[in-house]
Amino acid sequence: MRPELMQDTVKPLDRNRLSVLMAVLLLGSVLFRFIELPEHVWKLEPLGSPLEIRVTGVWLLVALMVGVVCTGTNLILHDHPHLGHHPGRPVYIAWILPGTLAGLSAALLEGISPWPVFLGGLSLVGIGIYLVISAEYAVVCPDTPGYPTARLALNMLAYLVVFVLFTVIYQTRTRSLVTATLMLLIAGVFSLDLLSVTDVPFRRVLIFAGIVGLIVGEATWAMNYWQISAWAGGLLLLLVFYIAVNIAHQYLLERLRASLLLEFAAVSIVVLLIILLRSL
Repeated sequence: MRPELMQDTVKPLDRNRLSVLMAVLLLGSVLFRFIELPEHVWKLEPLGSPLEIRVTGVWLLVALMVGVVCTGTNLILHDHPHLGHHPGRPVYIAWILPGTLAGLSAALLEGISPWPVFLGGLSLVGIGIYLVISAEYAVVCPDTPGYPTARLALNMLAYLVVFVLFTVIYQTRTRSLVTATLMLLIAGVFSLDLLSVTDVPFRRVLIFAGIVGLIVGEATWAMNYWQISAWAGGLLLLLVFYIAVNIAHQYLLERLRASLLLEFAAVSIVVLLIILLRSL
């Protein structure tokens, strides 16, 4: 279908519904500033070593914000008339980026005490999630005119969010059983988002996303023995994730060539040199 015809047939984004979602999200974040929830602690001994898990009110807020954004995103995307025309990318894949952004923002904003700074950050979060959901609506159909720009913006944001999550988790310096598992899950989930744009069966995407997750998890396990800063650790793990995702992406598209491998190797060398120079 030609882009001009596709543009005429695609139903515009329901901005009223999206505005209601943003209002609920922002109101919930404000209300939780006045609610104090008890903390729960679980003491476990996996693999014979003690492990303490603390669940605070922040975790409940994060879970609530993620649930609200994912539910709202699902309702908004189901208004798209061409949603069922591309079964290779399930609709729940589009929940990943806005849901993670909402949860991460809720956790970060909870640590801000001054009200002016909190409200300013909350406004930026609302605008950001609004734009992300709008972009997810635009990339439902690859034939729409704004697809390339929206897809590029979402990919760049996905890598940025992954870098932040990797850095925050690596900074905790907790046991590899925890950090490596979290890194594996994050890398696997975001790989689904980045690799599902390829026009291949979703079962193959799942396999390669799992492989990427395992690679990042194993890299985390090894890096926990390396005393480097959280910034350097997050950047190195992002590099591993970036290289693994892009090699898998090119392989799924049957475009993997030696020249591309050399390009990835050059990028890896440059980033490693930057990390080593900053670590000295």
